Amino acid sequence: MCGRRLPAVCSAVAAALVVAAVAVVGVVDMVGPPGASAAGATYRLKQVELASGATTPARWNPCQQAIAWRVNFKGLRPARRPAMLTQLRQSFAKISRANGIRYRYAGTTGFVPRQHNLVSQPADIVVAVLDPRETDLNFTERSLGFGGVLWATWYGSKGEGAAVVRGYVVLRPSGLTTLKPGFGRGKRQGNVILHELGHATGLEHASSRAALMYPTLTASSPNGYTHGDLTGLATLGSKRGCIAVPARVDIKDYN
Repeated sequence: MCGRRLPAVCSAVAAALVVAAVAVVGVVDMVGPPGASAAGATYRLKQVELASGATTPARWNPCQQAIAWRVNFKGLRPARRPAMLTQLRQSFAKISRANGIRYRYAGTTGFVPRQHNLVSQPADIVVAVLDPRETDLNFTERSLGFGGVLWATWYGSKGEGAAVVRGYVVLRPSGLTTLKPGFGRGKRQGNVILHELGHATGLEHASSRAALMYPTLTASSPNGYTHGDLTGLATLGSKRGCIAVPARVDIKDYN
Protein backbone atom coordinates (compact mmCIF):
# COMPACT_ATOMS: atom_id res chain seq x y z
CA MET A 1 0.00 0.00 0.00
CA CYS A 2 1.10 3.58 -0.51
CA GLY A 3 2.47 5.76 2.28
CA ARG A 4 -0.23 7.98 3.75
CA ARG A 5 2.01 11.04 3.77
CA LEU A 6 3.22 10.74 0.19
CA PRO A 7 0.51 9.00 -1.86
CA ALA A 8 1.53 10.81 -5.06
CA VAL A 9 4.87 9.04 -5.26
CA CYS A 10 3.46 5.53 -5.45
CA SER A 11 4.10 4.10 -8.89
CA ALA A 12 2.98 0.74 -10.23
CA VAL A 13 5.48 -0.90 -12.58
CA ALA A 14 5.70 -4.27 -14.28
CA ALA A 15 5.88 -7.10 -11.72
CA ALA A 16 6.49 -4.61 -8.93
CA LEU A 17 4.60 -2.22 -6.72
CA VAL A 18 6.82 0.71 -5.85
CA VAL A 19 6.17 2.52 -2.60
CA ALA A 20 7.94 5.50 -1.10
CA ALA A 21 7.68 6.70 2.47
CA VAL A 22 9.29 9.28 4.71
CA ALA A 23 11.20 8.39 7.83
CA VAL A 24 10.15 10.84 10.52
CA VAL A 25 13.39 11.01 12.45
CA GLY A 26 16.09 13.44 13.27
CA VAL A 27 15.42 15.91 16.06
CA VAL A 28 18.40 16.99 18.13
CA ASP A 29 17.53 19.04 21.22
CA MET A 30 19.74 21.65 22.84
CA VAL A 31 19.30 20.29 26.35
CA GLY A 32 18.55 16.88 27.82
CA PRO A 33 14.98 15.78 28.52
CA PRO A 34 14.10 15.21 32.19
CA GLY A 35 14.64 11.65 33.33
CA ALA A 36 16.33 10.43 30.16
CA SER A 37 17.79 6.95 30.60
CA ALA A 38 21.47 6.26 30.01
CA ALA A 39 20.81 2.60 29.28
CA GLY A 40 19.80 1.11 25.97
CA ALA A 41 20.85 0.20 22.45
CA THR A 42 24.02 1.65 21.01
CA TYR A 43 22.43 1.90 17.56
CA ARG A 44 19.06 1.48 15.86
CA LEU A 45 18.23 1.11 12.17
CA LYS A 46 15.21 2.47 10.34
CA GLN A 47 13.07 -0.55 9.44
CA VAL A 48 10.93 -0.77 6.31
CA GLU A 49 7.88 -3.02 6.16
CA LEU A 50 7.66 -5.04 2.96
CA ALA A 51 4.51 -6.28 1.22
CA SER A 52 4.77 -9.66 2.93
CA GLY A 53 4.86 -8.06 6.36
CA ALA A 54 8.57 -8.76 6.81
CA THR A 55 10.90 -5.90 7.66
CA THR A 56 14.32 -4.90 6.37
CA PRO A 57 16.66 -2.03 7.21
CA ALA A 58 16.26 1.10 5.10
CA ARG A 59 19.64 1.41 3.42
CA TRP A 60 21.20 2.85 0.30
CA ASN A 61 22.35 0.46 -2.40
CA PRO A 62 26.13 0.57 -1.79
CA CYS A 63 26.79 -0.60 -5.35
CA GLN A 64 25.12 2.36 -7.03
CA GLN A 65 27.14 5.24 -8.40
CA ALA A 66 28.49 7.73 -5.88
CA ILE A 67 25.63 9.31 -3.92
CA ALA A 68 25.39 12.96 -4.97
CA TRP A 69 24.74 15.66 -2.38
CA ARG A 70 23.91 19.34 -2.73
CA VAL A 71 23.63 22.18 -0.24
CA ASN A 72 21.23 25.07 0.29
CA PHE A 73 22.88 27.72 2.48
CA LYS A 74 20.06 30.25 2.31
CA GLY A 75 20.05 30.74 6.09
CA LEU A 76 23.79 31.42 6.36
CA ARG A 77 25.60 34.66 5.72
CA PRO A 78 27.94 34.30 2.72
CA ALA A 79 30.99 34.63 4.97
CA ARG A 80 29.95 31.53 6.95
CA ARG A 81 29.27 29.29 3.97
CA PRO A 82 32.81 28.10 3.13
CA ALA A 83 33.37 26.87 6.69
CA MET A 84 30.03 25.06 6.70
CA LEU A 85 30.80 23.41 3.37
CA THR A 86 34.15 22.25 4.76
CA GLN A 87 32.41 20.69 7.76
CA LEU A 88 29.96 18.93 5.47
CA ARG A 89 32.74 17.56 3.26
CA GLN A 90 34.52 16.26 6.34
CA SER A 91 31.30 14.72 7.66
CA PHE A 92 30.56 12.87 4.44
CA ALA A 93 34.14 11.61 4.44
CA LYS A 94 33.64 10.25 7.98
CA ILE A 95 30.44 8.44 6.96
CA SER A 96 32.12 7.05 3.85
CA ARG A 97 34.94 5.59 5.94
CA ALA A 98 32.37 4.01 8.25
CA ASN A 99 30.00 2.48 5.69
CA GLY A 100 32.14 2.07 2.58
CA ILE A 101 29.68 4.07 0.44
CA ARG A 102 30.97 6.75 -1.95
CA TYR A 103 29.59 10.31 -1.86
CA ARG A 104 30.05 13.15 -4.35
CA TYR A 105 29.54 16.87 -3.81
CA ALA A 106 27.34 18.20 -6.64
CA GLY A 107 27.11 21.91 -5.82
CA THR A 108 24.48 24.27 -4.47
CA THR A 109 20.70 24.36 -4.85
CA GLY A 110 17.73 26.48 -3.83
CA PHE A 111 15.69 23.37 -3.02
CA VAL A 112 13.88 23.31 0.35
CA PRO A 113 13.07 19.80 1.66
CA ARG A 114 9.38 19.40 2.49
CA GLN A 115 7.25 16.34 3.06
CA HIS A 116 5.64 16.46 -0.38
CA ASN A 117 8.65 17.23 -2.59
CA LEU A 118 11.47 14.99 -1.38
CA VAL A 119 11.19 12.66 -4.33
CA SER A 120 11.96 15.54 -6.72
CA GLN A 121 15.15 16.63 -4.97
CA PRO A 122 17.92 17.76 -7.35
CA ALA A 123 20.38 15.33 -5.69
CA ASP A 124 20.31 12.07 -3.77
CA ILE A 125 20.88 14.01 -0.54
CA VAL A 126 20.11 17.68 0.10
CA VAL A 127 21.49 19.48 3.15
CA ALA A 128 19.66 22.76 3.78
CA VAL A 129 20.64 25.35 6.38
CA LEU A 130 17.63 27.61 6.68
CA ASP A 131 14.82 28.82 8.91
CA PRO A 132 12.69 25.75 9.81
CA ARG A 133 9.56 27.82 9.16
CA GLU A 134 10.33 27.40 5.45
CA THR A 135 9.72 23.66 5.68
CA ASP A 136 6.94 21.48 7.09
CA LEU A 137 9.25 18.97 8.76
CA ASN A 138 8.51 18.34 12.42
CA PHE A 139 10.84 20.83 14.06
CA THR A 140 10.28 21.78 17.69
CA GLU A 141 11.45 24.98 19.36
CA ARG A 142 14.56 23.18 20.64
CA SER A 143 15.41 21.28 17.47
CA LEU A 144 18.80 21.95 15.93
CA GLY A 145 18.25 19.72 12.92
CA PHE A 146 16.04 17.21 11.20
CA GLY A 147 17.01 14.41 8.85
CA GLY A 148 15.64 11.27 7.28
CA VAL A 149 15.31 9.07 4.22
CA LEU A 150 12.88 8.31 1.41
CA TRP A 151 12.77 4.73 0.21
CA ALA A 152 11.18 2.48 -2.40
CA THR A 153 9.87 -1.05 -1.90
CA TRP A 154 8.97 -3.65 -4.51
CA TYR A 155 7.64 -7.18 -4.85
CA GLY A 156 6.98 -9.59 -7.64
CA SER A 157 8.00 -12.94 -9.12
CA LYS A 158 11.66 -12.28 -8.33
CA GLY A 159 11.05 -11.44 -4.69
CA GLU A 160 10.72 -8.29 -2.67
CA GLY A 161 13.02 -5.67 -1.27
CA ALA A 162 13.63 -2.02 -0.42
CA ALA A 163 16.25 0.63 -1.05
CA VAL A 164 16.71 4.24 0.05
CA VAL A 165 16.40 6.64 -2.89
CA ARG A 166 16.62 10.04 -1.18
CA GLY A 167 18.08 11.51 2.00
CA TYR A 168 17.58 14.96 3.48
CA VAL A 169 18.91 17.16 6.27
CA VAL A 170 17.65 20.55 7.46
CA LEU A 171 19.73 22.49 9.98
CA ARG A 172 18.55 25.50 12.02
CA PRO A 173 21.07 28.33 11.43
CA SER A 174 20.20 30.20 14.63
CA GLY A 175 20.91 27.05 16.63
CA LEU A 176 24.19 26.28 14.89
CA THR A 177 25.59 29.72 15.65
CA THR A 178 25.30 28.98 19.38
CA LEU A 179 27.64 25.98 18.99
CA LYS A 180 31.39 25.80 18.52
CA PRO A 181 32.32 25.16 14.88
CA GLY A 182 34.14 22.03 13.85
CA PHE A 183 34.36 18.66 15.55
CA GLY A 184 35.05 17.63 19.11
CA ARG A 185 33.33 16.55 22.29
CA GLY A 186 30.15 18.29 23.39
CA LYS A 187 28.06 20.97 21.71
CA ARG A 188 29.81 21.22 18.37
CA GLN A 189 28.40 21.98 14.94
CA GLY A 190 30.11 18.90 13.55
CA ASN A 191 28.24 16.64 15.95
CA VAL A 192 24.88 18.02 14.80
CA ILE A 193 25.83 17.53 11.15
CA LEU A 194 27.04 13.97 11.74
CA HIS A 195 23.90 13.14 13.73
CA GLU A 196 21.56 14.32 10.99
CA LEU A 197 23.59 12.69 8.24
CA GLY A 198 23.29 9.50 10.27
CA HIS A 199 19.52 9.79 9.85
CA ALA A 200 19.97 10.48 6.13
CA THR A 201 21.90 7.20 5.98
CA GLY A 202 19.30 5.07 7.79
CA LEU A 203 20.20 5.34 11.48
CA GLU A 204 17.52 6.13 14.05
CA HIS A 205 17.94 7.52 17.54
CA ALA A 206 19.89 5.39 19.99
CA SER A 207 18.87 5.18 23.63
CA SER A 208 22.46 5.16 24.87
CA ARG A 209 23.97 8.49 25.90
CA ALA A 210 27.32 7.14 24.70
CA ALA A 211 26.13 7.26 21.09
CA LEU A 212 26.17 10.33 18.86
CA MET A 213 22.74 9.22 17.63
CA TYR A 214 21.32 9.85 21.09
CA PRO A 215 18.58 12.48 20.53
CA THR A 216 20.02 15.10 22.88
CA LEU A 217 23.14 17.16 22.35
CA THR A 218 24.90 18.01 25.63
CA ALA A 219 28.32 19.07 26.89
CA SER A 220 29.15 15.38 27.32
CA SER A 221 28.14 14.29 23.82
CA PRO A 222 30.90 12.21 22.19
CA ASN A 223 33.38 13.49 19.65
CA GLY A 224 31.73 12.16 16.52
CA TYR A 225 30.50 8.64 15.94
CA THR A 226 31.21 6.12 18.69
CA HIS A 227 31.47 2.33 18.49
CA GLY A 228 27.71 1.81 18.38
CA ASP A 229 27.15 4.46 15.70
CA LEU A 230 29.98 3.02 13.60
CA THR A 231 28.57 -0.49 13.96
CA GLY A 232 25.19 0.73 12.73
CA LEU A 233 26.73 2.53 9.77
CA ALA A 234 28.77 -0.55 8.86
CA THR A 235 25.62 -2.67 9.04
CA LEU A 236 23.99 -0.36 6.48
CA GLY A 237 27.03 -0.14 4.24
CA SER A 238 29.01 -2.00 1.60
CA LYS A 239 29.81 -5.00 3.81
CA ARG A 240 26.09 -5.83 3.80
CA GLY A 241 26.27 -6.33 0.03
CA CYS A 242 24.51 -4.91 -2.99
CA ILE A 243 20.75 -4.48 -3.22
CA ALA A 244 19.29 -6.13 -6.32
CA VAL A 245 16.97 -3.32 -7.36
CA PRO A 246 14.67 -4.32 -10.27
CA ALA A 247 15.68 -2.65 -13.53
CA ARG A 248 12.40 -0.73 -13.83
CA VAL A 249 12.39 0.56 -10.28
CA ASP A 250 14.05 3.86 -11.02
CA ILE A 251 13.79 7.29 -9.42
CA LYS A 252 12.37 8.58 -12.71
CA ASP A 253 9.24 6.55 -11.99
CA TYR A 254 8.43 8.95 -9.17
CA ASN A 255 8.46 12.21 -11.13
